[in-house]
Amino acid sequence: MVFKHLSEGGPIFMIPIFIMWIVVIILAVRFLIQFKKGKNSMKQLTRQNEVMLFIGSFAFLFGVLGQIIGLFGAFEVIQNVGEISPALIAGGLKVSSIAPIYGLVLFLVSGVIWFVFRSMINA
Repeated sequence: MVFKHLSEGGPIFMIPIFIMWIVVIILAVRFLIQFKKGKNSMKQLTRQNEVMLFIGSFAFLFGVLGQIIGLFGAFEVIQNVGEISPALIAGGLKVSSIAPIYGLVLFLVSGVIWFVFRSMINA
């Protein structure tokens, strides 16, 4: 399913979003390891935590940008063709929503991780 969405949602926008997913997961694991070992100062852990939240928010905005660019191209085609079926428009809207959905889910996950890790740092 994920690989189907990778090609359907447009690789130009989906590949960077998947890379951001991987980076957030790696940073979260790294944060936990460093926190348990007490290797880094709290300032460094706070910065790393903020980077995870930034990547999540950037992924969502990047997905929305992909949707807007895709819709712009679709509207241009609809304008040139004229009449088009509602089912075709609904399918296009569904496909254009894939990148923002993956970006939004990453934003939500990174927000929860940020909140939990912030609580760990401040405890």
